[in-house]
Amino acid sequence: MSARPSPLKAALLAHLWLFFLFLYLPIAMLVVYSFNDNAVSMMTWNGFTFDWYWRVLANIGLISPSSDLAGSGNLQLYSDPNLGPAALNSVIVALGSASLATVIGTLSALGLARCTFPGKLAYRTALYLPIVIPDIVLGIALLVFLAALSFPLGRVSVILAHTVFLASYVTVVVGARLAGMNTALEEASADLGASPWITFWRVTFPQLVPGIVGGFLLSVVISFDDLVIAYFTSGVGATTLPVYLFGAIKRNVSPEINAISVLMMLLSMVIVALALWVRRPART
Repeated sequence: MSARPSPLKAALLAHLWLFFLFLYLPIAMLVVYSFNDNAVSMMTWNGFTFDWYWRVLANIGLISPSSDLAGSGNLQLYSDPNLGPAALNSVIVALGSASLATVIGTLSALGLARCTFPGKLAYRTALYLPIVIPDIVLGIALLVFLAALSFPLGRVSVILAHTVFLASYVTVVVGARLAGMNTALEEASADLGASPWITFWRVTFPQLVPGIVGGFLLSVVISFDDLVIAYFTSGVGATTLPVYLFGAIKRNVSPEINAISVLMMLLSMVIVALALWVRRPART
């Protein structure tokens, strides 16, 4: 007979299951009710349908509104003029801010890892501030700063605002890659007469590529899912998808909003999985 678990072990196991239920049960409910064929009461199950997903894909232009898929079931496709531009804004902002943050963060990580300069510790400490301070504080601070400069709010302002804190994430990711690199190859390149520039491009940079790509993909996910900072720094015509959802949910929680949320979650999971795969240690 197997021994019964001790009370402490049983309590820890129960706590573990309760934690996972609390964490993942709301997500599971979101996924389930995104297939609910009930446009009036989301919590009343009326059957299974993919129509909400076809609506979303049609409204952002991924399928034709006249497609047989878009007209399936007992729901009629309607055009939402705000969903497509919001999705496009999110993609542009995510790619733009992630690209800028990757360049700035990579250079910062190289400077911290390879250079010695006055105030290095203070710079390293300040680097973590955009990560640890509350998003609402950072959003308000950026809004005040942009207003003081009379900078117009739009896509550019959101891209710059996201770059501020995404550069810190990239610096941490690339810095971790640099910390695990063997500098003997760089020293050997220098001993063989290669210039610092040649050494960087032929020795250092190829080893940094996984960290750079991983930092870029992580930045894309964070920017694409950001609500608070985009809410404060976006102007008319620059509404991102999370801001659009925040406004739409105030009017009505429909299965279509659930479908958008599920698609965003799946996209984020795919990008994060790709970032982890890129950053995986090389087999020896």
